[in-house]
Amino acid sequence: MIRRAAVVVLMMLSTAATAQDGPSKADFAVASAAGDRLDTGRYLDAAEALRPLAFDAAGKPKAGFVHDQWAELYTLMTAEPVDPEPSPAEDAEAKAMAERVAGATLRDAISEIVARAAKTRVVILNENHGLPRDRAFALEVARALQPLGYSVLAAETFMVGDKGVAMSKLAKQGYPIQRTGYYTHDPVFGDFARQSLALGYRPLSYEQTGEERGQPRGRAESIARREEAQANHLAQALAADPKAKFFVYVGFSHVTEQPIDDGDDGKSQWMATRLKAKTGIDPLTIDQTNLGPLMDDSNGLARRALAARNVTRSVVLFDGDHPMTVGQYAGAVDLQVYHPVTRWVKGRPDWLAAMNRRAMAIPAGFLPKKGERLVQAFIAGESDDAIPVDQVLVRAGEDAPSLMVPGDKPLRLVMRDPAPAKP
Repeated sequence: MIRRAAVVVLMMLSTAATAQDGPSKADFAVASAAGDRLDTGRYLDAAEALRPLAFDAAGKPKAGFVHDQWAELYTLMTAEPVDPEPSPAEDAEAKAMAERVAGATLRDAISEIVARAAKTRVVILNENHGLPRDRAFALEVARALQPLGYSVLAAETFMVGDKGVAMSKLAKQGYPIQRTGYYTHDPVFGDFARQSLALGYRPLSYEQTGEERGQPRGRAESIARREEAQANHLAQALAADPKAKFFVYVGFSHVTEQPIDDGDDGKSQWMATRLKAKTGIDPLTIDQTNLGPLMDDSNGLARRALAARNVTRSVVLFDGDHPMTVGQYAGAVDLQVYHPVTRWVKGRPDWLAAMNRRAMAIPAGFLPKKGERLVQAFIAGESDDAIPVDQVLVRAGEDAPSLMVPGDKPLRLVMRDPAPAKP
């Protein structure tokens, strides 16, 4: 049986991190140690476990796998990325993309998704794993799909292992705990799951098992095995409940329903492509990543062109009557979403308010006199290993951000300081 810490490391690897050389044994070891801390709710300690390999002696970030994971962990405590967007590429391809999106017609994303979701029984939405903002939009989509009869939430992150027991427990308790999945450690993802369950969604895990993973020979075979396993599990669930409608939430390329370039002069068939072939169902596929921040430098000019249009809601792009898709997934997804530029209100991103949150000042007794502290808000009555509904980093001598919490539920607040440094 594979240790869960090793599984966590594998789940932490984004598509971009699966280069042939890959992370070193030391990288995997420190990531596993961070995963162990994260599983006990020690977010600050998990990030600190990564710091020695994420930064050099002068405190400068060391580009690579470990720093990416450090930044992702810190994002769980801030709700917004800690790293700046990369400087835009200005080559001919980037300029052409910017010119296209500048001339696109913009339509309300939720309205367009609802209209198209009514014509299928499978909607697949992806995320950038480093952007909690994508998960807040996923909750908007879940709310909008529920009146259409969508009742199954299949999430890539939901734990494998004994699937039936894990998912039945999640459905019964109505909220995620520290071992529900890796990405559900994020309070935004956790509350997306919590609110979706309250709407009546049934959770479904469909990730490959350790046995299905096996010992692949290289990146291409690893991808193929995982995508085939995921598609098989979803196809079986769809066949077992032929009237149910599925909302499938994935990361990055799993959303593509056509083969896409794999970077090695070939093409990869990702999960949605395989699921479509196995079931004959044409899913509605929606990409949030190619027009989002932190993808790479290729979309920077396009994002600037869209930001200049001052959109105030999430939109999808059209060229006349046809959806416009650009970047790596052009022609391989049905819709691409662009979210408005984040604005800060009382030290927190404005999009949190759309999750039925209100601002709550942190009590004075919870503010640190030195260093930094994580202040967490939990829903009262949930177990000690529940995912917090919100959390913020507070630093001594700086203005404290607000907690963003539900206005209709009793809460309990917890403060967590970093573990003392070893002598």
